[in-house]
Amino acid sequence: MARPHLSVSRAGAADAGVISEMWIESSLAEGLSHDLAARAANAGRIQEALERPGTTVLLATQDGAPIGFAVVNLRQHGLLEQAALGLDELYVRPEARRQGVAAHLLGAVARLAEGQGQEVIFATVAANDKVSNRYFARRGFAAASTSRMVPTAVLRRKLAGTESAARDVLLGRRRTLRARTRVVSPLTPSAPRGRAAG
Repeated sequence: MARPHLSVSRAGAADAGVISEMWIESSLAEGLSHDLAARAANAGRIQEALERPGTTVLLATQDGAPIGFAVVNLRQHGLLEQAALGLDELYVRPEARRQGVAAHLLGAVARLAEGQGQEVIFATVAANDKVSNRYFARRGFAAASTSRMVPTAVLRRKLAGTESAARDVLLGRRRTLRARTRVVSPLTPSAPRGRAAG
């Protein structure tokens, strides 16, 4: 019996529908509702992402059937650090797991990095995803930093609250200092009332 043929290639505009379908599957597995995932992954947005400079989507197929994908982006960290290749998404369909598909995708990511002269590849993995963290650790990925995310609107609201709180603290301190100054400084004698003696 012939062994299934596994291949990895760069996804193009013609693959937008297949990538969209698998992206929705991966989002559902992460807990996103089907409606939200479907709205987010409309074909136009996926096609734009496939054509975005610095973004590469790798598509894994087995005997021509799509079974997984990886999304990598070129990233610059810090002012002087060399650019690195970020593996932002890696998904393999459940029926194709434990067959080396993820390893083939990672191999393609490594070849892409070498071809672009990137010396470092980093992966974005959820802190609570123990299986993925163990998988990447076994392949040499070390924990480097903790990424934190915040919606822009939330950050603005929190900053506004912080600025307001800081202003209130500053005004309170000024009032306290003025009150202390009034108590500590000697009282100036008041001028005698009435006409001066002459």
